[in-house]
Amino acid sequence: MKTSSHLRDAYADLLPLVSQPARYTGGERGTVVKDSAQVRLRFALAFPEVYEVAQSHLGLQILYNLLNERPHLQAERVYAPWVDMEAALRQRGLPLVSLETYTPLSAFDIVGFSLQYELTYTNILMMLDLGGIPLLSEDRDETHPLIIAGGPCAFHPEPLAACIDAFLLGDGEEAIFDICETYLAWDGTNRTDLLTALSRIPGVYVPAFFRPAYNQDGTLSDIAAQFPDRPLVHKRVVTDLNSIPQLTRQVVPNVNIVHDRIAVEVMRGCVRGCRFCQAGYIYRPLRERDPRALQQQIDTLVEDSGYEEVSLLSLSTGDYSCVNPLLREIMNRFSGLKVSVSLPSTRVDALSPHILEEIRRVRKTGFTLAPEAGTQRMRDVIQKEYKEEELLEAARVLFGLGWKSVKLYFMLGLPGETEEDLRGIIDLSRKVSAVGKHRRQVTASVSTFVPKPHTPFQWAGQVSLEETEARQQLLRRELRRAGIQFKWHEARLSWLEGVFARGDRRLTGPLISAYRLGCRFDGWTDQFRLDLWQQAFAQHGVDPDWYLRRRLLDESLAWDHLDSGVTKKWLQRDLAKAFEGTLTPDCSVERCSYCGACDFQTVRNVTYHLSGAKGAEHRGPDVDGWARRVLPEHSLWGTRQWQAMQEKRADTGEKSKGKGQRAKGKGPSLSPQGAGPVSDSPVPSGNAEEWLAGDPNTIAVSQGDHKAGVVRIRVAYSRLEEARFLGARELITVLTRAARRAKLPVAYSQGFHPSPRMSFGPALPLGMESEEEFFDIVLTEALAPGQLAERLHTQLPAGLAIQRAEAIALKAPSIEARIQASRYRVTLDSLPADKRTAAFWTRCFNRFAAAPSFPLQKRNRRGVKTLDAKRCVRQLRLSTPHALSLEIAVTPKGTLNPQEFLRALADLSEEEAKILRVTKIQTVFHAPVEVAVDPTEAERPPASPTPPASARNG
Repeated sequence: MKTSSHLRDAYADLLPLVSQPARYTGGERGTVVKDSAQVRLRFALAFPEVYEVAQSHLGLQILYNLLNERPHLQAERVYAPWVDMEAALRQRGLPLVSLETYTPLSAFDIVGFSLQYELTYTNILMMLDLGGIPLLSEDRDETHPLIIAGGPCAFHPEPLAACIDAFLLGDGEEAIFDICETYLAWDGTNRTDLLTALSRIPGVYVPAFFRPAYNQDGTLSDIAAQFPDRPLVHKRVVTDLNSIPQLTRQVVPNVNIVHDRIAVEVMRGCVRGCRFCQAGYIYRPLRERDPRALQQQIDTLVEDSGYEEVSLLSLSTGDYSCVNPLLREIMNRFSGLKVSVSLPSTRVDALSPHILEEIRRVRKTGFTLAPEAGTQRMRDVIQKEYKEEELLEAARVLFGLGWKSVKLYFMLGLPGETEEDLRGIIDLSRKVSAVGKHRRQVTASVSTFVPKPHTPFQWAGQVSLEETEARQQLLRRELRRAGIQFKWHEARLSWLEGVFARGDRRLTGPLISAYRLGCRFDGWTDQFRLDLWQQAFAQHGVDPDWYLRRRLLDESLAWDHLDSGVTKKWLQRDLAKAFEGTLTPDCSVERCSYCGACDFQTVRNVTYHLSGAKGAEHRGPDVDGWARRVLPEHSLWGTRQWQAMQEKRADTGEKSKGKGQRAKGKGPSLSPQGAGPVSDSPVPSGNAEEWLAGDPNTIAVSQGDHKAGVVRIRVAYSRLEEARFLGARELITVLTRAARRAKLPVAYSQGFHPSPRMSFGPALPLGMESEEEFFDIVLTEALAPGQLAERLHTQLPAGLAIQRAEAIALKAPSIEARIQASRYRVTLDSLPADKRTAAFWTRCFNRFAAAPSFPLQKRNRRGVKTLDAKRCVRQLRLSTPHALSLEIAVTPKGTLNPQEFLRALADLSEEEAKILRVTKIQTVFHAPVEVAVDPTEAERPPASPTPPASARNG
């Protein structure tokens, strides 16, 4: 078996051949590598998506830190390789390894997958297969790792039941240690003994101990438990989030990820009761975190990470009871530090008028509002309490505060949807556009409703693939006529998601077959293969559309043995309310509806409201003094929803009669009505593309007074080993965040998008090492170059190192303007034997010397241009038997990529050229740099700020 060291070298050889190679190198700030002699259990945290998506997941970061805080446990990360990397690994017979130590997946004790999305299931199989682990649990023995999984899809996991040894339902912060200690107590001889012990842990579901039975019509008859004393698996609940050690250090990626910011969970759970939202039910009850602890955590993470944005994360951040004082405190603390705060899932009506007024002063781009449905009747059906007037008022507020665009999020195919409801999406979008006087950009983003288990709509039918496409075409046509941008979710992806969301164990066969046929990354539109999925279903005689059907209320469901806390009877009652158009009250501020999630002793809603519904714990009095200090102008600092409830109770003199609000209009049926067939058109997005393109609602904290630059320092640094795979943008991000962590007084450009005044030399080709690169940095305070170099060096990830620094004139020429040439060392060891000889390269040199010209085409964003290599190459020789020395000049027409030049010179294949180990050893400048620095030369701030296109070079 290859050692981790050999695997690291083997990976390094193939990384130049794949896209985004920095995904696979590890070495980020915040990673943990322990002495293996002290570790008793190795845990692989596996996420079945590419690095950019996986590393954005907060839950994984939390578990990574919790596990690594215990000396005898080692947690490492393993993510899904992209399709080109998978092919390269298979071609070379290499296993999937961890980012931290290049340990093969099969060498871990426990592999824990995060199940966030049904369309990542084939990726799980791919990772197991690449890791050398049998796909089926029954084929594993005592030598294989324990395979577990958690996340929202663990509440309906039957299609994966044969592949996963155990699932964890609910919160993992405490249960994960129970699992680890149970594994350590196992004697390692009988795998069934281990599974039996795991099944006794609250929240752990072991599929091997449950057997499904089916009726003649194909419906589920029962799922029988092997242990009669445990017929149900109850989810695990952390009753008080303040009792869990909070994340104070996180892995700071070297590549740009989907949610590239600090993420802080302000609360868990949601009691709004949107009837389509699975997370709102499986994560009950509502548990808020202490705002004072949150602020301390944010302070620590900003200082430790160098991030310039903080995200306040939850299912509905606008409902967090202390959102207003917490936002104000963030604004107070980070004023002038160029730190912004993003509020995903925010209701505009939650923010106090004073906070909204403060937002007026800072930059704004786009804001997302989620009416979900186009008519009030449909919004009442789904328990979305937005009234049309409230939505339009929110749009007026946002446009009035200066937002340039608003995105409206809708769903189509909701239970009982009619053509009138569908056209309501068009009408409401037009009204919002009219509020912006048609000068603001309005986007209608529409996804397809997928019924999810453990929700009131788990019995509803899902519209067919053909019907979904027809409704999308209607919206596309009419919204285009109204001048409204339309974005929609790929119908085929929603179709497959619906099949697996309510699937059973009979889907395991098609799943494995689809994987073996080549299905991967099914959430990506450019990778999704409907034809292969249809072939896989046909091979097993499975009709996928059967899983989209409406269920009967007395039908056994494939997840009935998994208890989310909310009872099936309550869900049925709430479904009946949907038919009646009746709303269920918010139990954090109004009254309890007895859904079953709370036991009212240890498990209950925990909020920081000053008062609220009975049965909940309200800790508002504990933070009242803090909140009044932060918001002295407000006697009531709670959310506007909470304040409205207090005013309502004061006006009526009633606490609550216990009856839901009755919505107007006729109740719907469960069978959707058609919108008529129409033709196909442009490419939609899948979940993966939406992750990559999605932006939260971001508020930039006041930037403070502009400070002029007083000194400019030129820094020389090296970029070696894994750092050679950083792209130009990624390298800038890494160095910028390192400067923030080093607390350097960096000057910023002015305008609405201030950027640090750091300018860089020409970008190196991806995969090339350099012993001498340069960047300039402008500071607002005098700082000795040596001190800057020392402070910055300690903040860099592996592979980057500061070599030296010197002060230069503020108006000295840029780095790029002064570069005359670059010198390179080229190692030939990776080439075939016949291309490593002195005789071979002598022939190449002679041919080049004899040629009157040596034209090479150079491609860039502007097109193709031709350079004569004879005018660029100043030195070319064999410096050692297996290395070349090369000097390439920078000409008015540009310069050459040494790999491309050597490929043409020696007739190398594309792969041979890419894997050449090229190191830039020196940058040759035209003349000595101007080093006279006079403090009186410091820039004067302009009279008024103007928004520049980009950061100034200085």
